[in-house]
This record gives sequence, structure tokens and C-alpha cells, in this order.
Amino acid sequence: MAIADGPLKGLAARAVVVIDENDNVIFSQLVDEITTEPDYEAALAVLKA
Repeated sequence: MAIADGPLKGLAARAVVVIDENDNVIFSQLVDEITTEPDYEAALAVLKA
């Protein structure tokens, strides 16, 4: 998802998607603000479960 206007124009939004061995999405997060990091710990926790 690219930002259309403003000082961050042209940058992509940050997202994390975790897909399991059966090609199922088991975690996804798209953050609201480009300057905000996704919750990487939550993504890693899904992998460890």
C-alpha cells in the first residue's frame, strides 16, 4: 500500500504477514502509521506456538 500524498509520498505502509507450511496466513498486521513499527514480537510468538 503506497502513500499517495504528503511528506511520506511514495513510501509503502509497513506490514507483517506470516504464512504456515500449508500456505495459510496465520498472522498479519498492517500498521496505521508508516513511522510505527509492526508488532514483531507477536509475529514471532505465532511462529513459536
